[in-house]
Amino acid sequence: MALVFFLSVSLYAQESLYALKGGVLSHSTGPVSSGREEGVDLNIELLFNTYVLKAHPSIGTDINLNGDTSFVYAGLSWEGKFFQYLLLGAFFGVAAHNGSLDDSDADKRQFGTRIVFREAVDIGFYLHDDISLSLMYDHYSNAGLSGKQNQGNDNIGLRISYYF
Repeated sequence: MALVFFLSVSLYAQESLYALKGGVLSHSTGPVSSGREEGVDLNIELLFNTYVLKAHPSIGTDINLNGDTSFVYAGLSWEGKFFQYLLLGAFFGVAAHNGSLDDSDADKRQFGTRIVFREAVDIGFYLHDDISLSLMYDHYSNAGLSGKQNQGNDNIGLRISYYF
């Protein structure tokens, strides 16, 4: 039964998915929004095998293992292969989080709104035609559009990607 399940998921993935990405990120570490929260985030992202504005529709999550803010996100991923081995990628979309909205907890980042923007960049190299390793930076923020708190959050880490 398990073999049939994994074979059917594998066949579905090869037709509908472009890539599966996963990695480990340093939470609340980066040039824009560092501090207050800490720990390690697990990142999982799916890129679908269709195009919108020359980008792959994508969904993913950053799950904080320290009990701090975690995110789920959706948006568009642009990705290119250069010089036979170099990977450059970018993401833009929206995210929802389980973090603090205001200053009621001084140890937590204050996002002001439950829905925020997510931007990310990837730079890496291909280990094989269907596997890459990259350094990824992502930033979450409400962009100051709500008139409320906007401390945002940055994560930096390594990801491995498998291309179907």
